[in-house]
Amino acid sequence: MIKQEFCYSRLNDLDLSMTFYSVPDNSSTKATLLYLHGGGLLYGNRDDLPEAYCQLLIENGYNLLTIDYPLAPEVKLSTIYSCLQESITWFLNNYQTTLGLRNPDYFLFGRSAGGFLTYLLSARHHLLEQKGLISFYGYYDLTNPAFSQPSSYYNQFPKVAPMAAQAMIHSKPIANASINERFSLYLSGRQFGNWLSYLVNNPSEKETYSLTDTELTKLPAAFLAHSSADQDVPVEASRIAESKIPNVTYEEVEKLPHDFDSDLTNGEGHRVYYALIKWLDQTLATS
Repeated sequence: MIKQEFCYSRLNDLDLSMTFYSVPDNSSTKATLLYLHGGGLLYGNRDDLPEAYCQLLIENGYNLLTIDYPLAPEVKLSTIYSCLQESITWFLNNYQTTLGLRNPDYFLFGRSAGGFLTYLLSARHHLLEQKGLISFYGYYDLTNPAFSQPSSYYNQFPKVAPMAAQAMIHSKPIANASINERFSLYLSGRQFGNWLSYLVNNPSEKETYSLTDTELTKLPAAFLAHSSADQDVPVEASRIAESKIPNVTYEEVEKLPHDFDSDLTNGEGHRVYYALIKWLDQTLATS
């Protein structure tokens, strides 16, 4: 597996980069997965997908392009969205010359908050080259009451006061932050029910960045995965999406935590990725 790094844009003096995971000979690539990481839009980094899954996807003909995006609250959701539009444009302009690919076919793939961004881009920036969307334990609706109320799950942990959380915010945009550095910022937001204030300028913007039922019915082919016991993003987010997206495959796992695929000792993660590869092949065959 080859890893190459590219800069697709700059935000002020911040480089926004990508990592391209591929095989030595790209001529047999079926499509490219443009990957968006999770972390509540407040933390995380583009290369958080376990290498075992990267290898599995590449062995089956799917290269990965993992993408930086600027984190909130140093920037708001509008800036994150516009940067990701730029990343897709970069891919379409460079797939042949820079990446050595024979076709521009791509799938958007996100986990958790990355799944949210995948829904948003698929609904509002859908291009012919996009063949489908993949959301692992993602969501599409910021008006979900669970996101604006104190979380009973997160309130089991020691409280992080809003003033302490504010101290973690940088003076300039950043594009990656480890869970150790910034999870407390997310934790505080969920404990006090003010997480969304980090993403939007005013409460009405929650609707602006939520998909309507009509938008769900117009999404491209979708593969969704979620745990019934998800303690962070209610499983209903994916169950409702499954009921509204016309061409959808949904894998629900039982009694596992939010990011169920992060535990490589549990076979459910591998099972779902094999199901994903089968879906990718079928979707390309019928597109």
